[in-house]
Amino acid sequence: MKTCASALLLAATLTAPAVGAAPAPTMCARGDQPVFSCPLAGSKKTVSLCATAGEPHGGGQFYYAYGGDVSKPELRYPGAGDEAKFTRTHLMFGGNTGGFAYAFTNRGFKYVIYSISGSNNLEDQGLVVLKDGETKPIRQSRCEAGKVSVAPDRSLIEKTLQWESDPEIEVQGVPTP
Repeated sequence: MKTCASALLLAATLTAPAVGAAPAPTMCARGDQPVFSCPLAGSKKTVSLCATAGEPHGGGQFYYAYGGDVSKPELRYPGAGDEAKFTRTHLMFGGNTGGFAYAFTNRGFKYVIYSISGSNNLEDQGLVVLKDGETKPIRQSRCEAGKVSVAPDRSLIEKTLQWESDPEIEVQGVPTP
C-alpha cells in the first residue's frame, strides 16, 4: 500500500502546475481547496473536486462542482442534505502508466473524474458521465492540456486514498465511448 500511495503522490506532483504558472480555473468556493480541477477542452466549463476549508484537519467535506460560473455551479454534489459517497480508484497500465479516478453516482448518473499519466509524456485527464448501469459514456470531456490542478496539500490526497475503490473502474478502467 505504501508503494501505491507513493506512486499516487508522485503522479499528483507530476500533474501539478509549474511554480509561477497561472492557477487553473476552479469551481471551488472561495477558501476551499481544489483536490483536482481543470477547464474542459472545447467548452467554457470547469470540473472540480474540492475540499471545504478545514478539510486537512478533518473539519470539512469533499464536494464536486461543475459549470462555468463558480457562484452558480450547474451541478454540485452532494446537494443540501445529501450525504457524499465518493470512490477513488488507482489505475495501473503497462509501460509505467497509471493514475487515479474519482467517481460518484447522483440521480441515475455516474460521474468519473480521471487522471492518467505515463512515459513518453502521456497525459490524459477528464470527465466521463454515464447513465447508471450503462458501460458507454453519454459524455466524455478532456481537460485542457497544461491546465490541470492537483492538490499540493498531501494530506488531502492521503484522505482520498482512504476512500473505497470503484469495482467497475477497477476491472474495466475508465469508461470510453
